[in-house]
Amino acid sequence: MKVKYIAFDSLGIKSSCFMLEAGRYKILVDPGIAGEVDSFPFSAAERSTFVRKYEADIRNACKSADVIVITHYHYDHYIPDKGLYTGKILLVKDPKKYINRSQAGRAEELLHGLDADVRVADGASFRFGKLRLSFSEPVWHGPEKTNLGYVIMLTAEHGGKKLFYSSDVNGVYLQQYADMIIHENPDIVLLDGPPTYLLGYIMSYYNLARCVLNICKIIDNTNPDLLFIDHHMLRDYRYPDFMYECGRHAKRKGMKLLTVAEYLGKKPMVLTGYEKNGPTRWKNWKRLDKKSIISIMQNAVDNNLVSRHWLDMAGKL
Repeated sequence: MKVKYIAFDSLGIKSSCFMLEAGRYKILVDPGIAGEVDSFPFSAAERSTFVRKYEADIRNACKSADVIVITHYHYDHYIPDKGLYTGKILLVKDPKKYINRSQAGRAEELLHGLDADVRVADGASFRFGKLRLSFSEPVWHGPEKTNLGYVIMLTAEHGGKKLFYSSDVNGVYLQQYADMIIHENPDIVLLDGPPTYLLGYIMSYYNLARCVLNICKIIDNTNPDLLFIDHHMLRDYRYPDFMYECGRHAKRKGMKLLTVAEYLGKKPMVLTGYEKNGPTRWKNWKRLDKKSIISIMQNAVDNNLVSRHWLDMAGKL
């Protein structure tokens, strides 16, 4: 199974699009794209240039794909152009069940009258030659009861190798998702990191701490050849300090946390922009180390936001 990483946030655009090639089949996953947020340290004109470049790559990938996977209906996970999907096999998030209103409307607009072999993927498995694609039941697009709705995660297996793709769980908030990944024990893990650019708005610090604890647990209990953290996390130039404990755990095991850009031999664009243009929204911040995580979790426990289990996990970092 070959994996081609086509467009990711670490390359300068909102996306997590990749291609799986196995035998005669090409499976394209989440062919969507959007421009980065204003806090991304490049000008609006530069960000638009990045979108044009990678949208062309995604459209070309759609043309060559036999199968296209859409894990949910946000535009950074599919391009709303019916022509891209004509004649393809589409494995999609159920457009009617476990879906919020906005995504249901987008799904209806995309799929109604579409000349394609559309198959609902929630909780299902599919075979294409010797390649097996298995999808989770719907999981939260973020923390419990988020109004962002649901996504489906993907496990791909071929030739004794396994890839796990988290889609948009927004950084593995929930223990059960970490346990699922550990159970799969994949060779390649593609995680969407927590959306720290939304800290203090949509995202809380205790949820960030939960993500870090769960990612450390995954690192401690699996042995992947490649462990990626990308997508939402790479919209924020502070991410190395927020992922400090994850990096420390990986180093202890002889592993390395990677972005897709780094795997491709490039510096993540959010760091390039920060070095070139300076800070945008955030000018001062602290490293999220063990002491900080314990303090955050103690406060969350004291305010009945999480169970004491999370504080115990923090103490064992």
